Amino acid sequence: MEELGRALCIITGASRGFGRTIAKEVSRVVKPGSVFVLVARSGDDLRALQKEMAESDLVVRVVVADLSSMEAVENVTRTAKEAFQEDIQHVILFNNAGCLGDVSRYSSSFTSMAEVNAYLSFNVSSALCLTANVLQAFPKQPGLRRCVVNISSLCALKPFPSWVLYCTGKAARDMMFKVLAEENPDLRVLNYAPGPLDTDMQLVIRTQTAEVTIRQTFADMSAQGQLLTCEASCAKLIKLLQEDKYKSGDHIDVYDV
Repeated sequence: MEELGRALCIITGASRGFGRTIAKEVSRVVKPGSVFVLVARSGDDLRALQKEMAESDLVVRVVVADLSSMEAVENVTRTAKEAFQEDIQHVILFNNAGCLGDVSRYSSSFTSMAEVNAYLSFNVSSALCLTANVLQAFPKQPGLRRCVVNISSLCALKPFPSWVLYCTGKAARDMMFKVLAEENPDLRVLNYAPGPLDTDMQLVIRTQTAEVTIRQTFADMSAQGQLLTCEASCAKLIKLLQEDKYKSGDHIDVYDV
């Protein structure tokens, strides 16, 4: 397996759920002195995670920000540049931040362009702009590996009724990072679908989704213990990164690892 080395890890949506787990689990497989830049809207949760991780031999910075604004994207990039050290061997950006959107309605009800644009700004535009800013801040150079991970979903490939915003955002992000991989042969790009996770999002899915069949499917999965823990899915993600055998730009589902 490839070592992740002494890394600069930028993780969006890091305050809870899968993002928080990425931060904690990746911190265990990088070398001492690695740097973590944790980004989320929830300052209290971020600072609690920072305190927990700072007990290890790591440098941990937090950025409390709403990534739908350009100011936030620039703040994250600036913080990463300031925290970067000359002995960093690997820059890894985890584009995890995102939201489900309004799943209580069907496609024909989304008549407000402002509402749709606001969703896409946070879930699509910010991921592209942050990635572009990070790649410019840390350009290709000898001895520095660069990797971009997009936290994807089955919804990037399969339509789910009443999930038009979420499916659209995930599909757009997948293609965005596939293009990035084609444009940058030296860059490692992974679209990773973590599967149905046992997180706070499950309550929203089971109580607010307009499509009854989807509500019932997730309720059954929960009752039968078929939801994945964030730790189990993250272990698969780390395995992919350490083995480093995937084709750059590919969409890989947790169940295929």
